[in-house]
Amino acid sequence: MAKNQKLEDVLFYLIEKTNKVIRRYSQVRFSEAGLEITVDQWLVLKKISDSERITQIELANAIFKDRASITRILDLLLEKKLVTKEAGADRRAYELTLTAAGEKFMEQAFMIVKNVRKKGIESLTEKEQDQLRQSLQKIINSLE
Repeated sequence: MAKNQKLEDVLFYLIEKTNKVIRRYSQVRFSEAGLEITVDQWLVLKKISDSERITQIELANAIFKDRASITRILDLLLEKKLVTKEAGADRRAYELTLTAAGEKFMEQAFMIVKNVRKKGIESLTEKEQDQLRQSLQKIINSLE
């Protein structure tokens, strides 16, 4: 790692830039489709959708957000009536589920996400996708 290495040549910078470009591209596609949602709200809805029941703390950990950020996002999703919050087995922790409107919304949003994912990797072969996935997982494993 050279001291005079340009930022644009640093692997972690490229990873971060890729993430930002994907998020920006996704946000534009959501807006164009008339879906009033942010990428972070989509991530919260997706994780809730993937889980039978999930607590706010589990959700925050799963999508790498602090509790205050999750609370703000959930407040917006509750206001939009896309999510319900119910007392769980531990009364101090709420369990989150999608409403019927939330499930319908996810169907619409998923079509956009699916197209974004397809566009993002269309220039990569299956082998390149597998190699990238393995390489990124190695980086994650070495830092966790």
